[in-house]
Amino acid sequence: MKNLKKVLAVLLSACFVFSFTACDDSGDTNEGNGGTDDNAATDTDFDYYGDYAKDISGDIEFYQQKPEIEDYMYEVIDDFNALYPNITVNQNVQQDASSTLQARVAAGEFTDVWLYWPTDMVWESFYESGWLMDVSDEPFVKYASESVEALFERDGKFYGVPVAMNSAGIICNVGMFEENDIDLPTDWDTFIAACDAFKAKGITPIGLTLKDGADCARNIILGTYVTGDEIKSVAAGEKKLSDCEGFEKAVDDTITIYSYAEDKAISSDYNTGLTDFANEESAMFISGNWTFNSITGINPDIELAMYPIPTGNGYVCSGVDVGYTIGAKTQYPDACKAFVNFLASQPQAEKYCNDEAAISAIKDVTITDTRAKNMADKIAAGESFNWPNHFFPAGGAEQLANQASTQLYMDMVDLGNEKAKENYIKQMDGIMDGSIK
Repeated sequence: MKNLKKVLAVLLSACFVFSFTACDDSGDTNEGNGGTDDNAATDTDFDYYGDYAKDISGDIEFYQQKPEIEDYMYEVIDDFNALYPNITVNQNVQQDASSTLQARVAAGEFTDVWLYWPTDMVWESFYESGWLMDVSDEPFVKYASESVEALFERDGKFYGVPVAMNSAGIICNVGMFEENDIDLPTDWDTFIAACDAFKAKGITPIGLTLKDGADCARNIILGTYVTGDEIKSVAAGEKKLSDCEGFEKAVDDTITIYSYAEDKAISSDYNTGLTDFANEESAMFISGNWTFNSITGINPDIELAMYPIPTGNGYVCSGVDVGYTIGAKTQYPDACKAFVNFLASQPQAEKYCNDEAAISAIKDVTITDTRAKNMADKIAAGESFNWPNHFFPAGGAEQLANQASTQLYMDMVDLGNEKAKENYIKQMDGIMDGSIK
């Protein structure tokens, strides 16, 4: 299986410029170059829906954890039903979908079509337990860039298809920066200077969302200091997280960012923080390109720019954002395959990626949105890493880590930064070694 950093460098160096197409068919696979190892792209005039009969019937669940695309996906389901009127698709949106699905699996039940990420340990555990369908012979597997599709490969077989990649960091309201004559955060010094300048003007610098651990800053910061291989070693019980060089500094930087939180942050969940940022109640929001459409849907006039969180190695956090897997025990396999085929088709992928400013994993997709170009340039240079939480132990570690980040902030307020740091490091060690459940 190819390294994700190499995958993204290859994909983006060929595909993400002011207008890019995923993907071309030339070049080698060295990091940061302009080529891709993909075969010739598919024909955009191809009939993507001809392999699945229009009279297929079924009643299937579409299980996903991206509330920001819930309304969009209802529109997609309507379009799908125009082609397949006998298939009922029931969208089930769970913000904590992985732990909820684990509980269902414990009771002997899975879902039909699942939007998730093949690099995550929960996905891996479901694969190992036989809950995921082998779709190697399905036509939609060939729609994807081979390098990204390889992330769904296990033992020479494929268990899903990627549609879009993401990037996460600091989303800036460009207008608020310009109106207040503050430089955009291109490095740690300008980031801290911007936070201080906004705070001095009585403006919330960062719309942090610390309720239920909804903030993703500490996760991104962790990845700039601790590699995925190190976290895998921690998850395997070979070492403690606190033994990883850089972990303590990651906690320090997280505390620095949390110190700019307003009182409201502890009661703000993901949707609240996003809405407040869109309504210009904060100058920055730490999240990913998947939020752009939701933000501009609230405030069409807002101008956005995105930068990496400038901590550690300064790399970009990125991974498969939208990928589809089918449950091996579904009652309606043909209906599920028809639905995933529709979602992964070039027309639907192009529509989604332009709507969400996403990076396409499907061939022949043209994207003109450039708000994440700062991130794409880093990824194209090979300066990216996969989401650290994808390597956390399955069985609830990620959810406990979310709670720990909320507790970290509460301890900062109640106990001071040093004691909060000490408690957080102990808590994370316990979460990762399984002594805290």
